[in-house]
Amino acid sequence: MARREVTQFFDDLDNSPINEEDLEVVRFGVNGKNYILDLSHANAEKFHAALAPYIEAARPAQATTPKRTDPREVREWAKKQGIEVAKRGKIPSEIIDAYNKVH
Repeated sequence: MARREVTQFFDDLDNSPINEEDLEVVRFGVNGKNYILDLSHANAEKFHAALAPYIEAARPAQATTPKRTDPREVREWAKKQGIEVAKRGKIPSEIIDAYNKVH
């Protein structure tokens, strides 16, 4: 017996069925929350048209992804600066802050 699974997409705005080639996935964020919509091309155009005046008036935001600091690099840098830091354990935040300011 043969089996075939079919995925059917629906427009999140009007719940109409969408063919895969007509599907537009729209991702956006507002007030720190991210959203995703599956829309037909027509509804996606309406969405973008509605946002256009706000996007034109807005300014780009800086990325807020926190920088991950490699402890080994911080220790090496501190040693070269003559700053004492333990070989193991938590590195004091003021040393990490100083490292981040120059890198």
